Amino acid sequence: MQGSKTLRVLLLLLASSWLAGCWSSPTPTPTPVRIDVPVEVPAEVTRVVTQQFLTSPTSRPATPCAATEPGDGATVTIGAILPLSSPGAFLAGFSMQTALNIAVSGLNDHGGINNLPVRLITYDSAGEMERSAEFTKRLILQDCAVAIVGFYHNVEAGAAADVAHHYGIPLIIAEAGADEITARGYPEIFRLAPTYSMLAQIPAEWLGAVGDYNGDGSQAAAIIADNSSSASAMVAKMRDNLVDAGIKTDLSGIDLPTTDYSSIIARIVSRQALPDAIFICIKGEPALQLQAQLLAAGIGPQSSTLIVQNLAGLNSTQFWSDVPNGNGTVVMRTGAWSSTLTQRGQEFAAKYNQYLGRWPEAYAFASYDAVSLLASSLKAAHSWNGNEIVASLEQVNEPLSNGVVSFAVSSITPLKSDQPAYLWHQWQESQVLYLQYTEANQSADAMSVIWPPRFQSPSLQAAIIPTNP
Repeated sequence: MQGSKTLRVLLLLLASSWLAGCWSSPTPTPTPVRIDVPVEVPAEVTRVVTQQFLTSPTSRPATPCAATEPGDGATVTIGAILPLSSPGAFLAGFSMQTALNIAVSGLNDHGGINNLPVRLITYDSAGEMERSAEFTKRLILQDCAVAIVGFYHNVEAGAAADVAHHYGIPLIIAEAGADEITARGYPEIFRLAPTYSMLAQIPAEWLGAVGDYNGDGSQAAAIIADNSSSASAMVAKMRDNLVDAGIKTDLSGIDLPTTDYSSIIARIVSRQALPDAIFICIKGEPALQLQAQLLAAGIGPQSSTLIVQNLAGLNSTQFWSDVPNGNGTVVMRTGAWSSTLTQRGQEFAAKYNQYLGRWPEAYAFASYDAVSLLASSLKAAHSWNGNEIVASLEQVNEPLSNGVVSFAVSSITPLKSDQPAYLWHQWQESQVLYLQYTEANQSADAMSVIWPPRFQSPSLQAAIIPTNP
């Protein structure tokens, strides 16, 4: 049993590593981020010594915090668990904390929830499973949180989900994407970020819509990933989805660190025909170095091969410095972009930029929306018992920063036999965008959205055909 648990944790860590290299939300040039962002909201960030907490069987004991609507003079407490120190992804944690602060501040500026002030208590998981479980228990039993939001890592989200389910307290996940977190079917667990399986389907859907880009009578793709992730189930699933869509796909791995990609390039050149698209799943600067060498070898839009970059392509200053002839590059982005925002999203993005000086990451949008979603559900719930809040969350159809949020699979509309289990309480319409540089030295925020059609830039034709320089 213990071995199975360890294997599951290792697989989740592998999936996280791969997503960081291929599909993570953009994180521009690292900037020192302070947790004391200038937002007037009682956000409490606490770190305490942890003790291991193992979840009990699924029986739900009564808690000292009776989950009913507070009376006059009370405070609505929302809990959050984020990685705010090493070894966790603390820059991401600070970004999510800023988004949560903005959301709670906005609620309190407009009367709170049912005229009660909102209090945000955040605990630092450091990305560790045991800490996440312990702090989830503390938020429920000592802090009387009506619900808990956040969660960047899979291991911390999975551990917290077990505890939240044990006590019947709602939990909204903003980032962790492992399928199994929602596939377990816990009534209390909701997720705004796309699952890994959902993300793995996107390249095939996009390239299938593009069609035979190089006009050679067939469709082909290449995936280049570093060997630390190329063997992961996620990269293999991406390849399998492309193949299932009728797109011949090769997966090549490289050992990092390296600056010489000639062997990979020679393998691509030796093919009978160049692929319609090359997906680069390597983190940071090496991804740009690889693209520059591909272009120098004549492989790219000039030869009717689309190059799909990861988040490194959205740092336009570094991108054009490293890839000066990168016009036509496609970048996959998870989370809203400047041309795809709702009115609420525009207001949030402006405040976020004011505090951190950059565009919100996907997990920042989702963190902000998690609080807004919870507030709407609390206002509509008959009481603040966990079951009542869950029932209210299942009925939401709320226009938030990233789009209209609803949960298509729930106790109201149960999972169908042909649907994957991870769709339980899973928002299925999160923005996963393909952007493209259509001019030399173009700023990333001016990139055209070329897919999906509902977000396509007005300047482009209705057909999903990327600009071929």
